[in-house]
Amino acid sequence: MGFCAAALVVWSFVDVARRAVDRRMQLAGRRVHLTVLHWGEPSEDRIVADLVDAYERANPGVKIERINPGDADLTRHKLETMFAAGASPDVFYLPPDQLPRFARLGLIQPIDSYVDAEPSEWLADFFPALKDAFRFDVAAGRAGTGPLYALPKDFTTLAMFVNTNLCEAAGVDWRDIQRHGWTWERFAIESRKISALRGRAEFAGREIYGSFLQTWPTLVRNVLWTFGGDFFATDAGGNVDFRRLTLDSPASQAGLDFLVRVRLEERTSYDPTGIAKDGSEEFINGNIGFTGPLGRWYVPIYKDIQGFRWDVVPMPYATEPASTVFYTGWAMSAQSAQPDEAYRLIHFLCGEPGQLALARSALAIPSRRSAAFSDDFLRAPGSDPDAPIPPHDERIFLDAIAHMRVPLEPEQTEWSPIFEMGLNRAIQTGQDTPAQAARSIQAAWTAELDSPLRGGRWRPMPWRAIVVAAGCVAAAGAIALTWRARRRRLGEVDALGAAEERAGLAFVSPWLLGFVTLTLGPMLVSLVLSFSEWTGLNSLPHADFVGLANFATMFSYDTTFWPSLRVTVYFVLLGVPVTQAAALALALLLDTDVRGVALFRTVYFVPSVVSGVALGVLWLELFNNDHGLVNAVLRPVAALVHARPPNWFGVDVISRPPINDARRWGVPAFVIMGIWSVGSGMIVYLAGLKAVPASLYEAASLDGAGPIRRFVHVTLPMLSPIIFYNVVMGIIGSFQIFTQAYVILGTRSSSGTSATSLGGPDNALLFYVVNLYRQAFDYHNMGYASAMAWALFVIVLVLTVAVFGASRRLVHYDDVVS
Repeated sequence: MGFCAAALVVWSFVDVARRAVDRRMQLAGRRVHLTVLHWGEPSEDRIVADLVDAYERANPGVKIERINPGDADLTRHKLETMFAAGASPDVFYLPPDQLPRFARLGLIQPIDSYVDAEPSEWLADFFPALKDAFRFDVAAGRAGTGPLYALPKDFTTLAMFVNTNLCEAAGVDWRDIQRHGWTWERFAIESRKISALRGRAEFAGREIYGSFLQTWPTLVRNVLWTFGGDFFATDAGGNVDFRRLTLDSPASQAGLDFLVRVRLEERTSYDPTGIAKDGSEEFINGNIGFTGPLGRWYVPIYKDIQGFRWDVVPMPYATEPASTVFYTGWAMSAQSAQPDEAYRLIHFLCGEPGQLALARSALAIPSRRSAAFSDDFLRAPGSDPDAPIPPHDERIFLDAIAHMRVPLEPEQTEWSPIFEMGLNRAIQTGQDTPAQAARSIQAAWTAELDSPLRGGRWRPMPWRAIVVAAGCVAAAGAIALTWRARRRRLGEVDALGAAEERAGLAFVSPWLLGFVTLTLGPMLVSLVLSFSEWTGLNSLPHADFVGLANFATMFSYDTTFWPSLRVTVYFVLLGVPVTQAAALALALLLDTDVRGVALFRTVYFVPSVVSGVALGVLWLELFNNDHGLVNAVLRPVAALVHARPPNWFGVDVISRPPINDARRWGVPAFVIMGIWSVGSGMIVYLAGLKAVPASLYEAASLDGAGPIRRFVHVTLPMLSPIIFYNVVMGIIGSFQIFTQAYVILGTRSSSGTSATSLGGPDNALLFYVVNLYRQAFDYHNMGYASAMAWALFVIVLVLTVAVFGASRRLVHYDDVVS
């Protein structure tokens, strides 16, 4: 077996090397090799593929490798991973929110020198606001000015998608809205009309809602714009002041009050939470009249709807029309070995063929005026001839250009989850009024900006001194081990002992080498990084030394640290006793000699070896609010006492006020999942039960002890070492819960938000390791995440030591029979 494993490892390295050689041989004779990274569904993928093929045909000396991970989120993570690995793509889609970080880290290449050489009429064809949106002044920390880092590819304004069948059934003149626009007050009136369809016989059994308002932070900001409000204040020069929020202004409060009104008070706007059908799904099912604000990218998504006809109408407004703009652009890496050729490719991708192909695809609005206002856009049939785009008024998106705004946002990625959590307390759970939510968001945002990590000027990490110190420690350890070995040479007792000792060292050396290089080494590096500020997107030499700032921020400024720790401790306190009791009960049940018991042991053990992701997906369906088996069983039982089954990971929006069921039932739901996987503990307990001498039970029976007394006075003392082991391992494992929480809570939130916090409503289910993951891979605070990891290590170590101390009187090792 050892030889086969070694051969497999060697073969894997040889195969990787062979593929690398083959790739280099394929590129032999080519002058330039470029890598292009983009996202997109099949129609967009074909557009980019056709453009790349055309460029290669026109430039035979260029070979282009195209990478499309799928959707935008996967592409973002892929891009970040490639930068972190030092193998960034030459040309890629640049999401605007990543521009400040990438520019500050020097990961993307300014293209001003190339753009300045372009013909003026070519540049003038781009929408100016889009071109300026890809400028960023690193010194001032301000977008819209400074070097240009990308050429805009496309964009979309916002509109509302409308189910014309429901509108006509309810007597809503949607064509009048399409021609003349509408206000938010009319939106509320028409939503009430459509919601009233629930009482009609032809809609019996269907939950009809007038609307579904998307509540992504950027879209909520758009709603506030139409009321005359905003998230952020502006200074005298018109520059956005990201520190000072204006959510408490009368205009912003009016916008938030309107969202509360239609979602929680009138309940004419669909407001799902937890695991349920989201608003877009319900619109596709034909149960929602209006959905939005949404961009043009939803046209290809809705093109396959067969049950009803849809169209688009303008965004409602209160005091002034406004439309945010979603956009992306082609950028080039600062690591590119062929920057000139990379820009030529960008120029080609933003040329007329690509822009007209985008216009025909109905995916977005081309970034060049000539293509945006062409017949290719206004009469777009869709790029798939087998599934043409249904007729709709494309001019709605073009008309919104007159009042579009580019949404400038803070460089700190923590802003979105801070805003989402505060907003959801007002418009989802109803725990706060909009005024209270505004104050809590301002307080959390100020704490984030005032944290020790934000205000310091740090020195580079002294890596040279650290490496020297580590080398000295390693050398001292080697000298100490050598000196100890010389004091007692192998074979000093006898030749057989020396042979056994050599064999033992040989067998343990692979594990020891793996432990030092793959476990201990990374642990020590993370310990060093816990005193640093480092994004992980660039190399370690770019890390800065911050001293204890990470720990000071963690304990005093981070508004998620203590809540995530409380949720995790609650899970440990509830989950460990319940799962251990379940494992022991199963072991007692299966400690019999009845026919078929081996089959039952296997059945109960199998779930413990199933992938955590697979289990998470399974329980995601079981706990689904709409069709999950758990609530299907509980619903008739709850009806007997005039109650409803819980919304396990969401909010009970029917109650007045809404009840955050996730806070009550979320952790018990994860404990229930844990009970289903107690098979490994059961096997350990079963082995222990088999080792208990039958003579002890016989003696207890002769003394008159019944089953309960035999269990308490014989079974438990004899199993106490095994119980102790399982409890310690259960505590350690429970503090590290991640996979199930990430799978269930990391799915797209049905409330319309992006579930950035991964913590459920009001962070009621934000587990510690999920929070750590978010800091490391969503916010790219690798130094801070390392500090959190070491804080968890200390917490678990202290608890483990405490359990060891408390076990001295409870664990009876001397009773264990070998």
